[in-house]
Amino acid sequence: MKAVRAYTRPRIRTGWLLAAMVIALGGFAAAHLGSSVEKNPWYDQQLAAARRMQASEQVLYDFITQSGIPIEQEDINRTGLIGPEMTVLTTSMGLLEAKRTSLNPDLAALMVSLYRQAGLEAGDQVALGISGSFPGLAIAALSAATEMGLEARCIVSYGASTFGATRPELTVPRMLRILREEHLLTYNLLAVSPGGDDDAGAGGLYEHTPQVIMALAAQEEAPLIDEGDLAANIQRRMALYGDDVACFVNVGGATANLGNGMHSLDFPPGLVLNPPPIPDSPTRGLIYEYAARGVPVIHLLNLRKLTMDHGLPFDPAPLPEPGTSAVYYRKAGQPLLLAGTLALAGAVLYLGYRSDKRRRAAAANGEPPQPPL
Repeated sequence: MKAVRAYTRPRIRTGWLLAAMVIALGGFAAAHLGSSVEKNPWYDQQLAAARRMQASEQVLYDFITQSGIPIEQEDINRTGLIGPEMTVLTTSMGLLEAKRTSLNPDLAALMVSLYRQAGLEAGDQVALGISGSFPGLAIAALSAATEMGLEARCIVSYGASTFGATRPELTVPRMLRILREEHLLTYNLLAVSPGGDDDAGAGGLYEHTPQVIMALAAQEEAPLIDEGDLAANIQRRMALYGDDVACFVNVGGATANLGNGMHSLDFPPGLVLNPPPIPDSPTRGLIYEYAARGVPVIHLLNLRKLTMDHGLPFDPAPLPEPGTSAVYYRKAGQPLLLAGTLALAGAVLYLGYRSDKRRRAAAANGEPPQPPL
């Protein structure tokens, strides 16, 4: 009597697996080599925003030179927007290369892209928390918002890290006011604040810094946030911004925006839709307050990583001409080729499975074995 072999579960033989792998790798390689670079769907808006920022920097440069304000030696691109290292408004140390990077007009193009990815459209409300450390980033965020027709609501701090807006005669609120009067930027200044440690104007080298800030704030047509308590400061900012904020933008490192704990270091730069674990603290900062409410947050800090992630140069000299960097473009893939490749590789695997199933079934019935692939 003929012995009947036990039937075992079919498996895909090595030859079939190799064939599927070769097809998949070949298809992916062809798709990569055949991909092309094309403009972003919002290219025109990006370019217009970058040119708006470029024009804004030129207006401020003209104001600086006409006012007899000296240009710092460290300002290698001669923008006039690199402030002195140490002044009465300096509250912390900053990275000079990052300050120079922030003056690249293509950062306004990046902001258009980030706003678009956040789902913003004309008429949406954007809350901006701006420190004195990065006037270039403030101009970039507002240039993009103006170009897109967003309603920008700003709270601006006076304190600045080294090489930021450290000149008392040319603070960020004054820069923005000049640009609004020149019809380059559109925004609503809700309030100003001291900046520095706990947003109280402290942390610098000069004991009279808070008094200088109070005098500067008196020149603005906006209230001064001076709560004396960081948690109350944060809540007042939230109330000023209102309940219809569609996106929160943090510019720089103001304590009220970042919070006063180590958790601020966990928040990544750029557009954040899936935030890190949110701390349960009344002083966690506005980036976490809005993230906890499901509001998109754009975190403009850590310029080295931000520029690397988005194809922009770090500390460029000279500053790039708008429209020339990778931030305006995207790779156009080959979706049909990729889909066909995956389908063909899957078909080969299925044939391998069916072939081995038939072979094992035949063997179990005592039929002579067929040579496998």
